[in-house]
Amino acid sequence: MDRRMSQASATDTRFAPRHEERTPTVTVFALGSAIFALIAGMSFLLMSQGSVDDVSPVAAQDWAHDVSRADTSMLDPAPVSTAQVLGGMSDAEGRPVDLKRVTDRVLDWYGYSPRSGQKLQSLLVSALSQEQSDAYIDTLLNIAARRGDFVVSAHMRKANGRVDTEGLLAAIVRYASG
Repeated sequence: MDRRMSQASATDTRFAPRHEERTPTVTVFALGSAIFALIAGMSFLLMSQGSVDDVSPVAAQDWAHDVSRADTSMLDPAPVSTAQVLGGMSDAEGRPVDLKRVTDRVLDWYGYSPRSGQKLQSLLVSALSQEQSDAYIDTLLNIAARRGDFVVSAHMRKANGRVDTEGLLAAIVRYASG
């Protein structure tokens, strides 16, 4: 070390930085203005919200006298099963949908060969031709799979191990509709 540096005292100004390191006035002013604007904006928003107890003239009207009876015919329409949808479909020549051909194509898409999917296809065709509900078909297929009548492919199995009947029936309708 230099001898001069070692002998310098704390009050010695010879080695002090030339410019004092102060926060510029403009920066302090900008930060202060931003904080003021933020507080003013939040105050304005909170004051302009109004009270929960404020009642608008429309909300204060009594609407009970305008209703004579409830018409709920469109609120809960009867669910339409896949079998009913397929029953109402026809091909380009006006013939009804060939359930055996449609289920054969869809099961092939799910990875079943005509031999491995034979029992599954016969259950599907039988239930759809009898216009059974989707819930009935779901129960029928899951019981048959549990008994070992057919093997459930990985493409057709839900995470809980059940047959994805909803997906299968949707694929059948999608294929039948072209």
